This record gives sequence, C-alpha cells and structure tokens, in this order.
Amino acid sequence: TEVGAYGNGSQAQLPSLHYDLSLRRNKSQIFWDRPTSDVTRNWKWDEVVASDDMTRAFIAHYMQYGLAFLVGTPFTLNSTEEILSRLDLHPIWDNIFGRISSVKYQSDPMNQAFNSQYLELHTDMPYYTQTPSVYLFHCIANDLEGGKSFWGDTFSAARHIRSAEPEMHDLLSTVLIPFRQYRQGWYMAGKYPTFEFLGPDLYRTRVCGFVADNHAFARDYDAALRADWWEAYHYLRQLMNDTSRHVSRKLEPGEMVFIDNWRVQHGREAFSPGPLGKSRVMQASYIEWTHLQNRLLRVDEAER
Repeated sequence: TEVGAYGNGSQAQLPSLHYDLSLRRNKSQIFWDRPTSDVTRNWKWDEVVASDDMTRAFIAHYMQYGLAFLVGTPFTLNSTEEILSRLDLHPIWDNIFGRISSVKYQSDPMNQAFNSQYLELHTDMPYYTQTPSVYLFHCIANDLEGGKSFWGDTFSAARHIRSAEPEMHDLLSTVLIPFRQYRQGWYMAGKYPTFEFLGPDLYRTRVCGFVADNHAFARDYDAALRADWWEAYHYLRQLMNDTSRHVSRKLEPGEMVFIDNWRVQHGREAFSPGPLGKSRVMQASYIEWTHLQNRLLRVDEAER
C-alpha cells in the first residue's frame, strides 16, 4: 500500500486528514494492489456503533482505502436500514433497483447481478449522471456453493498505468465512453471517461463492460482511436483481473461491506443456485458521499 500518488504524498493530522479524505484528495488516500491486513481489517459492529469516535474512525478508514468490512451486524431482511439508522447514515439513495434491493438468484434476471454466473470486476450504474458513490453490500444468507466476492482498487491500477504507459492513461482520461441501460421500461444513457479528475486528483472511475454501448462507440470515434483505446482498456483489465491484486472473501451473514463505487470495483465468482433450503441473499443500497462526509466532519467542526 502507498499514500495516493496523484497528490503530493503528504499525510495530515486529524481533523485535517478527515477533511482531505472527505474531499477525496489523493494525498490522503492509500492505494492498494495487495490484500494487506490494513485493507482487509474487520471492524466489529458493537464497537463501531458504541461511540462517535469509533464510527468516525470506521468512516475514515473506508475513505482512505475505498473498502471497509463491518462484521457482526444484525442480518434480518430489515436490518440494513436499522444499521444505517444506528450509524446515522442517511438518506438511502433511491435508484432503478429501489432504495434497498435484495440481490439473489432469479431464473429470468433483469440484471447480471441476479443470475448465478461469474461477474467480472465493475463499477455499478456508470450510466447515471452521478454514479452512486457509497455502495453498501450486506450479507443476509450465503450457504450456497461458490459465490465468493472480490474487489480491486482501480486507483492503484490507474497510478500504475500513468507511470508505465502515460499515453494509455491519457486515452482512458479523455475518451468519453458511452453507457446505456434499457431493461424493463428503463432507458438511461451517458458518456464519460474511464478516469475522471478533479484538479490534480483522480476523483472517480467508471468501468462496466456489460453496459457499455459499443454501437455508439463505433459511431462516435474512428477506427484508429478505437483501437488505441481498446488497447489501453485491455491493459487496465489485465491489471484489474490479476487475482493477486484482489481482496477476496466469501461473505458470511452479518457482514456488511462499504465499497467506494467511484474507486473500488467489485465482482463475484459463480455459484450454484440450489439445493432447496439454501440461498445467497445480499442487500444492496447506496448513500451519497456528501452525507458520509457530513457524518465524518460535523464533530470535527464542533471541536474547533
């Protein structure tokens, strides 16, 4: 792991560190390309919810690594909302799948998340004008064979590409990729670069091949540029598909993963839909980054 290299690489003290993390300044983030003990740390629900300081420490860890594991939470079908309420994280971000969606096997799914096949690393809902930022993945049941979850840090891969192949980095930062979603009465579309910057900082990434609009891409760009972009994208995918860079675990009931959807891609290994009486049920929800920022900073401000 290494402090984010798109900024100046300095570390600040609290509460300045909290402020920089909340603004997504790379100098305060820690990029990772291996599943270190810091990245995979388990935060115990009873401890995190016991004090405001522990809640804020958990949020700061999440903002720094883009990934955080909360374990020992309640895990009934109504628990996700209860957990967020106890942490004072709200409102839940509504979207085409609902405020809280149950991700479980469907024989005729409207989306790849609801089948049992392998799901490559991706960003959720890149076709939204503002892709959801804070992604919460809560395990309710997981006793089917297979179905291990895995995550990879796109910021770390982007840093590598900028150093090793700067021309590829430029293509991934400037070429606008069209996305669209048009299932069951919905039609949403947008065009965005793979890497998005805010000033000097890598701010947001969008990677999701199964909702990319390849027809629009061929219409909008000439063959030479498309070939160059695909080469750069393939290089990114090679890095992201390297399993040595992944955090990987089969989630257990009561584990909730906080994922920075703008930074950390998530995926899933294939699983068996049967037998009867067993299931894989996850609850997915999102909250706005700014509301997480509020939860982290408001006490810092009061302490000044």
